[in-house]
Amino acid sequence: MILILVYVDDIAIAGPDRCHIISFKLFLGEDFEITDLGELKHMLGVLVTRDHSRHLIYLNQSAYIQRTITRFGLENSTPVSTPLAVKHDLTLFQSPTTEAEKCAFEDYAGNIHYLSLVGSLLFATQTRPDIQFAVGLVAQFSNNPGIAHLEAAKCILCYLKSTVNYNLVLGK
Repeated sequence: MILILVYVDDIAIAGPDRCHIISFKLFLGEDFEITDLGELKHMLGVLVTRDHSRHLIYLNQSAYIQRTITRFGLENSTPVSTPLAVKHDLTLFQSPTTEAEKCAFEDYAGNIHYLSLVGSLLFATQTRPDIQFAVGLVAQFSNNPGIAHLEAAKCILCYLKSTVNYNLVLGK
């Protein structure tokens, strides 16, 4: 079995041994111009590190997370130890219903666009299973977020700040 990850014009190939992978690359090269960059080190913002002796693969998005923290102006925020605090009991009742409440949310949010923040957090979940529940929860309010929802999303980013060097470990 050969596993192939394709994103636009980038391809990552995994297989049981080099022979199978090389054969597949030769097969592809018959019909397409390809550039072999060697062992996968980085793809789609994910740093890939292998420990051959222990048969482990480490996936890390620390550079992406750092850029996201800076993008949303939270580089001076206080790191937190959990992605979602107990105080963030999120409900639809926290969504703005009047024009005044919507204006208050816009004033509070400043230059933070809620959907962009949630989208950035969703991208981070590919290597961060520890935030998947919290991100799924704040994503539910994307249609009409309130201040409490934005606070919870920012809290997730503060948690990522405190755990930025986390590696997702894949192996036998």
